[in-house]
Amino acid sequence: MNTQEIIDRLNYLRSKELFAIQQYMNHHYTVDGMDFTSIQDFEKSIAIVEMNHAEALGEKINMLGGEPITNPAQVEQMKGASVITSDNPKEMLMADLNLERGAIQDYTNAINDIGDSDPGIHKMLQDILADEEEHADTFSSWLSEKPAYQIPTVQQQGMQRGAA
Repeated sequence: MNTQEIIDRLNYLRSKELFAIQQYMNHHYTVDGMDFTSIQDFEKSIAIVEMNHAEALGEKINMLGGEPITNPAQVEQMKGASVITSDNPKEMLMADLNLERGAIQDYTNAINDIGDSDPGIHKMLQDILADEEEHADTFSSWLSEKPAYQIPTVQQQGMQRGAA
């Protein structure tokens, strides 16, 4: 990938992080019912982690000479996306789990596509992926959803693409 393609991919990931922040904070404000305090606290803490991801991506985009997006809708794939809201905590958590599952796939694809040509970007994406997997595991545990996610490993995806 060339530098502009990497910037575009990082901005896409940043758009997903900014969107996730909105959804998690909305759930933090609106969740109620049984165990709402635990869910409320987790929603807020995960939003802060996502803010750190968005910041790291923005800093890397800036370092590469790009302009970090400030609104998810600046990325074509995110136009029209809306926060999943619900009065039902289980539905909120399922929406959040699905968001994390998508993030895991997006980061796995980015790691594979960008490769290790830039070790700093590679490590940053791997670190963020580990956080997303942990978030999915937590949401999955609360929902008794097993497995939390199913994706091929980066190495397996590379082998599959190489064989094609």
